[in-house]
Amino acid sequence: MRIAVAVALLALATGCSTAVTGTGTGGGSVTTTTTTTAATTTAPAEDTTGPTPLPIPAIDEGAPAQYCDQPFTGALGKDMLAVVVETPSGRLGCDEAGAVLADYYAERRDPRTGLPPLVVAGMSCNQVPEGQLPQVVCVGEDDLIYAMWPQT
Repeated sequence: MRIAVAVALLALATGCSTAVTGTGTGGGSVTTTTTTTAATTTAPAEDTTGPTPLPIPAIDEGAPAQYCDQPFTGALGKDMLAVVVETPSGRLGCDEAGAVLADYYAERRDPRTGLPPLVVAGMSCNQVPEGQLPQVVCVGEDDLIYAMWPQT
């Protein structure tokens, strides 16, 4: 995209327009006028907005899901487990879900509600209110995962 913009700006800055006047018969004279235009350009602003976070859904704890047994470092640096909720087009397995959730907790180690969702690996993730089994829920276009404390 940036290359196409640079090429277009270069063409605009060095481009020429030619006006041809004269008659269409072979005996007339032809006058050619060349006009060169220069353009002032500024570099496009860097896109820092990133993908728009999806709303975080409520979790039905009774929905079919895969409870992963491989712990990852989660809230407060303690072990947590990932859960992959079965969705019609879901593609994530336990390893991928654990990696997304571990990356979330690397950014937000302390559990705090009320923050805007954080986009991790294309998924919107956020802390849920206390009193629920899921601690952090992540939703993507096709997948729904959450983190939970190991149940003892």
